[in-house]
Amino acid sequence: MRTKFTSFFLLICSIITFSKAFSQTAWFKIDTLTKVTSKGAKLTNPWAGGLNASQFLKMHLNNDADEDLVVYDRTNSKITTFLAGPDPQNSGKKIFIHAPYYESRFPKADNWMILADYDDDGNKDLFTSTSLGISVYRQLKAGQSWSWKLMQEVIYTKGFSGNINLQVSGTDIPGIVDVDDDGDLDLLLFDFSGNYIELHQNLSMENFGVPDSLGNSKNPVFQRNGDCWGNFHKGTNEGFEFGLDCGVTDNAGGRVMHAGNSILLQDLNGDGKKDLLVGHVSNAHISFLTNSASGLIGNFTAYTNTFPAVDPVLLHIFPAAFMEDVDFDGVKDLLIAPNVASNDGNLTDFKSSGWLYHNAGTTIKPDFKLTKKNFLQDQMLDVGENAAPTFFDIDGDGDLDMLIGTGGIVGESGFKGGFWLLKNNGTNAAPDFVVESENYLNLASAFSVYNIKLQWADFNGDGTIDLGFAATSTTTLKLEYRYIPNKAQPGAAAQLNLAEAVTIAMPTESQTGDSPHFYDADQDGDLDLLVGKTQGNIYYYSNSGNNKQFTFKLESDAFAGVGISFEGRSPQLAVADFDLDGRADLITADHTGNIRAFHNADWGKWTARETLLVEQNGKAAAPSFGNYLAVAAGDYNGDKKPDVVIGSNAGGLRLLTNILPVTITGNEPAAGPIINVYPNPAAAYLKILSSRNGSFDVVTAGGKYFLKNQAIKASIETEISTINWPAGLYLIEFKTGESRIVKKVMVVE
Repeated sequence: MRTKFTSFFLLICSIITFSKAFSQTAWFKIDTLTKVTSKGAKLTNPWAGGLNASQFLKMHLNNDADEDLVVYDRTNSKITTFLAGPDPQNSGKKIFIHAPYYESRFPKADNWMILADYDDDGNKDLFTSTSLGISVYRQLKAGQSWSWKLMQEVIYTKGFSGNINLQVSGTDIPGIVDVDDDGDLDLLLFDFSGNYIELHQNLSMENFGVPDSLGNSKNPVFQRNGDCWGNFHKGTNEGFEFGLDCGVTDNAGGRVMHAGNSILLQDLNGDGKKDLLVGHVSNAHISFLTNSASGLIGNFTAYTNTFPAVDPVLLHIFPAAFMEDVDFDGVKDLLIAPNVASNDGNLTDFKSSGWLYHNAGTTIKPDFKLTKKNFLQDQMLDVGENAAPTFFDIDGDGDLDMLIGTGGIVGESGFKGGFWLLKNNGTNAAPDFVVESENYLNLASAFSVYNIKLQWADFNGDGTIDLGFAATSTTTLKLEYRYIPNKAQPGAAAQLNLAEAVTIAMPTESQTGDSPHFYDADQDGDLDLLVGKTQGNIYYYSNSGNNKQFTFKLESDAFAGVGISFEGRSPQLAVADFDLDGRADLITADHTGNIRAFHNADWGKWTARETLLVEQNGKAAAPSFGNYLAVAAGDYNGDKKPDVVIGSNAGGLRLLTNILPVTITGNEPAAGPIINVYPNPAAAYLKILSSRNGSFDVVTAGGKYFLKNQAIKASIETEISTINWPAGLYLIEFKTGESRIVKKVMVVE
């Protein structure tokens, strides 16, 4: 499609190259406003990206009186930010509203993140995990804005054998709290056996009279105090042993417990002593340990694994507890989520993994009442995990709907994926999506697969767009690819029947986790294949067969120069003319969490590669959308510019609107001709449909003309008998004005 640029953009292009202009311009902005309705209710945060293993934290993101919400998801190292604000559907009520602008202002975090004010300046600081231990960022305020400054890459402590960097097991969440109420933050963490809690006392107040020291490797401000803390250790099975001297004990006779613990220290019975809520990697419950001592020396004497007493916590594995006021009544509530890096055994329902207990009591003497098991998730699109979206006009009403492949949900027949259908009940210019089905076509009844990735394309060459999907088999654990032929006429509502699904044999070197994307790269009428590999590179295969018999030949194992990269592993692919220069571009999303555009040249020869693609605070930026992404393109808002939707392993979606400074005018040159040739292979006849008047030749694979200068009229189907043609490959060459298009057709007996 030809484009007409605004006069301002033409002025820029006259001074610098097209590529450089685009490198300084944001291509997309994040859309949080497009409406989505589910089960009759409008979703508040439909495009927030989903949540799996949440860690719930609060701080002031803007400068109003209410603390806002920050959620760190362990499964994809993703931070999602929400502002506290008025509910547009219920005046007088406050809710949390997704505000992605703040997310890129946070540093990279791994495993866990805690917000706590270590220097007592009234602003919460940030503690997070690194491979060497714990990093600390101080929050700096400058007028109405704030930022983070790395204060300590590693915290050191004075241990029993000298000064060491303070390590936290990668599976754990430590406690960072003022244990002795002296004004500085102490550290509680389980040792690497997962049995004892260590107290690393902060001596900043004792040594300097102020709480803001973090020490260094030569002079640590933290010091290990005692062999253990609380006079207990984990016992066999799911219990605890109290009143011991913290010596090593024989664990024989019980189930071996693995390291992995979460800690929340809080007075939970109103006696002024800090109690413990402990989650363990092998347990489905939270353990409540009662403290009989106040101050630095904890003394735990009893525990229960049934907490709260009514509707106790019961997750599949490793619950972690957080306390924050999330219903705006001034009292801290209890939040529970699994502290896992992935779906262990595929037994966790990540569509409903954030338990909220409203606190009907006080913060120090709570009365927890289970309110919901999908906190925040109930107000966003969240299919569970590994959402893989696509755009297509499924109902044939002229606007784009959305179909989403899912990672999977635990059901009676095991862990299986499926399709979610979002029907667009709005218009091309004003989309309004409704969750029409969470089990479109009932895929799980026909196939035992999960981690489904979708693509709409004309797989069988009949002129109608079909539905293709890659998936992992639950039985073989291998990658499979199928397409469902669409029996509808072009532009009509899709007619899809799972019983007619056709399997496409993938190349022999295909692996589980590969991401296939079909595209007619050589414009010969059949689909070639791009594959984003788990190792980070992109394979390109040409199709020397046809749309009935795919025959793939590997042309490149580093297509477009994308080679093996651990950081950029598992690239996902989308092809469209994103920059509107009349040539196909490639956008990828990979493990870095960023999207990247390849453009400004013919197919595969791209000289420009952009990563600063998303508008943030008026500038082009590269925000992280998390790990294990999916990406698809489509003009969902009717402005003739390809937009992008990103799926996340957290089960949700991010919507990006194309905002390139390009104007699509009504008097631009018409697009090139559209030619359809079908069926392919042909046995008795061929049908040809062209969008323009012209002529065509039929040439054998050996280069001899079989038919020549056959006239064809626009929009009138032409039928040719092939019953007497020798079986083999033929090339149909169309000539319409200055355009020349070649289609391959296989004739069979």
